[in-house]
Formats: sequence, structure tokens, C-alpha cells
Amino acid sequence: MAPPCALLAACLLSASAQAGPSGFVGGGGTLAAQPLPVQVPTGMLSPLSSTMPPLLLRKDGPVYYLAMGLGVPRYGIADQPGAGAWRVVPDADCARLERVALDEVRQPGVQPVTVQQNALPLQCAAAFEDSCPSRDQRLRIAIVFQGSRRTALTGGGFFGSEGKITTSFYTGVRTLSIEHLPSGRHWHMHERLQDSAAYSAPQTAIRYLPELQRLLLLGVGSGTPGAQGDCIALPPG
Repeated sequence: MAPPCALLAACLLSASAQAGPSGFVGGGGTLAAQPLPVQVPTGMLSPLSSTMPPLLLRKDGPVYYLAMGLGVPRYGIADQPGAGAWRVVPDADCARLERVALDEVRQPGVQPVTVQQNALPLQCAAAFEDSCPSRDQRLRIAIVFQGSRRTALTGGGFFGSEGKITTSFYTGVRTLSIEHLPSGRHWHMHERLQDSAAYSAPQTAIRYLPELQRLLLLGVGSGTPGAQGDCIALPPG
């Protein structure tokens, strides 16, 4: 995965000064993650990239969709080249993403899930270290860091030439953990940093679908954007 940098200034530091984030890799714990099957034709935007998060939509049922590059006709905004849509279909393994026509997600009953409606608050898994419960208090998403930190003065602003700012550089391991609070079962992944000011912000790649009891990890652990996705079927109760 090539995740977004948490701070724009950190993204613009010279390569000689710091290494970029490696992304969260591996995985283990008492929750089982299954591959998330999806077909993405050549030239279509992939929903498995945390650098360009998909739009989450929902209709009563409930039925969930992921869409990429969808325009807004009433504001005269056209679809992006490569726009696509997928229905989240639960199955015995966990779930799969089934491609659908764009017209299906434009039906009146299909609406984007707003920030206020999202089952995970926006700040979940957004900071360097944090801990955040889902709105239904059934999941906890946390990131912890073990390692060392140093600070240095680096160029500020978009081009790195607008004065100096104090920047933190980290060496060590960040652990992303997902805990199902009623059962105590969990899943974890790791990101290794080597004198790096840039790090992953995986909140855009995690989708919690509470009515389906499914958690989608959209490229969180892939080495290349869109390379893979995972699905966790949460325990009942």
C-alpha cells in the first residue's frame, strides 16, 4: 500500500532526509481476515486503494455499495474516467464485491453514507497514535507506536521553502489493531518506520458495515494500491 501522508509537509521532505511509510502489512489475531474478491476491468478505478477512498453508499435492506469516480449530475459534475460501482455481497467466507452498472447506485433509494452516519467516526485510525470506538460501541480501532522519535527543522510550506518547521521523525513499529469488544477477539497489522516523518492514515481504507457484521479493509495491507482487500466477519452478539 502507498498510503497518504498524515502531513503534507512530511510528504514533501527530500528522499535523502527520510524514508516514506511502508504501509501496514502482515496480520493476525483471533479474528479471521479473508480475501475480498473483486473484479476491476482494465482502465477502471479500483475500490481497493486507501489513497483514493471509495464512496460508501447504502439503501434500505440494508445493501451497501462502493463507488469510484462517481459524478454529481445535479451540479453538472461528470463521472471521472474509469468510474465504477460494486455491491457488497455477504457470503459464507465473508463478502465479495460484485460489479454493478453505475445506474444502480443512482437509484433514488441509494444514498451516500455521510460522515455523521458512518459507523466509524472520522478520526478513527487517522492520527499517528489513537484509539477510537465505533458509534455502536462494538469495535475499537487503535494505533500504538513502539520505538524512538527525533525532531529536526525542515522546510515548511508546499515547496519546502516557506520557513522552517519542527518535524518529528520516527523509527519503530506502529500496530493497527481492531477489537470486537463483546467477544474480545481482535486483528492486528504492523507498519515499520525507519527515520520517517511520513506514516499511514488507514481510516479511509476501513469500512464497518454493522448490519452485515462485516469489516472491509480496502487495501490496508497491500504493497501496491488496489492490490488486495480483506474482509473480517465479526462474531454474532
